[in-house]
Amino acid sequence: ALVGEKHDRNELYRMLIATVPDLASIVNKKSALTERKAENVARIAAFNTECTNQVAALHADYTRQVAALSAKNLRQTDALDAENLEMTKELESIETGGVKQSMVD
Repeated sequence: ALVGEKHDRNELYRMLIATVPDLASIVNKKSALTERKAENVARIAAFNTECTNQVAALHADYTRQVAALSAKNLRQTDALDAENLEMTKELESIETGGVKQSMVD
């Protein structure tokens, strides 16, 4: 259909030869785009892995910090509770001894 009364085979070949560079660039562009997409997919996977690793490290660090803070809080409150217990005993001793003392005075 392309070769008709107005065009002979030589003209057809010349047109095809003229389009070969365009066809080659389209094929090369297609392979370049396909390769670039594959590279992007690999980079996305690498970014996701890096992010997951960073989140895990942050979570582990957070967990250690919370445990350290909880342990510090427990030590401080235990020390204050022990001090309060000693003061309660001393107050009881003063009250019982104070009653005897006030009788003597």
